Amino acid sequence: MTPKDPGPAYCLNPDCGKPIDRGAGSGRPRRYCNDTCGRAYRRAREESPTPDALAHNDFADRVADDLTQVIAHIVQLTRTQQPLAALCLLRLAEGDLEDLKAVLVQQARDQRQKNADIAQCLGLAPEQLSRKLSADTVRRRMDSRPLRTRTRVRLPRQAAPPPAPASRAVSAGRIPGQRRPATGGGGMTPSRARDPDRHPGSPAAVLTRALSHLQRLSGKTLRELADDTHVSASYVSRVLSGDRCPSWKIARLFTLACGGDPAEIQPLWAAARGQAPTQRQSLPAALRGLHLAAARPRADQLGEHTHLSARAITGMFDGTALPAWEDVEELAHALNAEAQPLRPLWNAACAALAGPSAFTAGPVTEVTG
Repeated sequence: MTPKDPGPAYCLNPDCGKPIDRGAGSGRPRRYCNDTCGRAYRRAREESPTPDALAHNDFADRVADDLTQVIAHIVQLTRTQQPLAALCLLRLAEGDLEDLKAVLVQQARDQRQKNADIAQCLGLAPEQLSRKLSADTVRRRMDSRPLRTRTRVRLPRQAAPPPAPASRAVSAGRIPGQRRPATGGGGMTPSRARDPDRHPGSPAAVLTRALSHLQRLSGKTLRELADDTHVSASYVSRVLSGDRCPSWKIARLFTLACGGDPAEIQPLWAAARGQAPTQRQSLPAALRGLHLAAARPRADQLGEHTHLSARAITGMFDGTALPAWEDVEELAHALNAEAQPLRPLWNAACAALAGPSAFTAGPVTEVTG
């Protein structure tokens, strides 16, 4: 009986990707196009961190920074005798510590530390470490952190903190996620999105998530997408893993091949490339792109994580309402994305509504209709 053709194979070196000639001979199938290419890849992998290792390093830095800010808030709340608020933030700190412990374990593995040595530091047996903090567990914590940390803070409605001493700022007792009161004296109200429980992804990460979600929705394989975009399957894989930022031509072909809207992807691509968005890119389309990158949660779910109503969020996606800039910031951060790349689009929307002579750079109130 003739064995089934396994299909084309490609070199595992991501900088090569050449087809591999897998004949009918015996022995293990080849993984690289030749021995020289394999040795070069293994040597480069040992000398430089992998994309996964870089992601672990970045995640550890962000969690450590967030934990520092949360602890500072807890100290302030403790000194102003606000125990309920401090206890709510303490839950955040506990989760941050668990996230930090998980990613530090993975960092040690990336550095090829022995499993027994890592377990000893935590007071665990090696088999307990492998079971409780496997690589999959760390990856799940990294993926679930943005929404998990946002939903953990819930203050009792009847809890009213005592007046803060005059020597302390009133904002010291504010819990992340609460709406800030307007400041007097003509000063600008601080952004709601600058809270320690916000974890916006970088523009490149948002683009990667959007393209990956499109690929999952389409059900297409890497080989099929490679044929549609006229690149190699290994290159498509690197784009979906965030290792490569494609050109707009490839990103557009990829989006069309997956049945997506290029207008939603183009603002994300421009932000990932560090480019200013063009006037053809509308604010609603950019928000829909962020929505896609977050796997399109329902408006009522987003409303639970923001101070916006489901109707207002839907209006922002549909373009039937022009929100205030702080609402754009809050929605973007609820979608785990940075808001600043949207600022030129919001300014353009304000200018189009008010007209060239009436436009000012300040925030505007929400317009419905």
